Amino acid sequence: MKNNQEPRPEQQVSSCRCRDCSCHNEEKHSGAQEPNASGCDSQGEMSGFVKEEESAARQVEEGEAREGQVDQGQEPEGADVGPLDPETLKEEAVRWQERAEELTQQLLRLQADFDNYRKRSRRDLQEGIIRANEELVRQLLPVLDNLERALAADSDASEDSIREGVQLIYRQFMDILSREGLEPIRAVGEDFDPNLHDAVMMEAVEDPEMENQILQEFQKGYTFRERVLRAAVVKVARAGD
Repeated sequence: MKNNQEPRPEQQVSSCRCRDCSCHNEEKHSGAQEPNASGCDSQGEMSGFVKEEESAARQVEEGEAREGQVDQGQEPEGADVGPLDPETLKEEAVRWQERAEELTQQLLRLQADFDNYRKRSRRDLQEGIIRANEELVRQLLPVLDNLERALAADSDASEDSIREGVQLIYRQFMDILSREGLEPIRAVGEDFDPNLHDAVMMEAVEDPEMENQILQEFQKGYTFRERVLRAAVVKVARAGD
């Protein structure tokens, strides 16, 4: 005789495979409720999916942070910089060599330009001096002409006329030089100035007020454009004891 009696709920084997599942507890408290094996599997899959989504989100955030560091010129943390590629090193060396050759050529061109400028400046200075001398000589030509006329004059001319002619030539000569900046240095009656005068003799005098005064001029001194061209050679007074 067959046993058509169905097994009791307590005797049914649960098909749920999840750990610590509440299905067993529910079976104990409710014998009429059947186990929900498919519900346990769905919860496990959902939990794994959420964890994968969170892990992917963290990876995206870390990737964006590393990109930000690269944009700011910083190396990302934890980046493992391996050895450079030999081809990259070779290309870099070639690029720097080309840059060095370019800078060398620029330096050579600058040196050549500077040498040309220095030569041109020196040549311009020499030409300027020559032009200035030419102008001065051109102004002195009338003085030379008058001297030639004086020499060619009749020997029967009086002493006064000769003297007057020489004075005219002298004034003409001094006018030309004074326009160029030549000025005579005052000497007789002036106080001795070592910057302007050159004392070669000293003479004792009785008047103490004449101490350090110039008594005689042996050679006239001149300044050219406020610079001493030649000091005056003089004799200076010295008060007696």
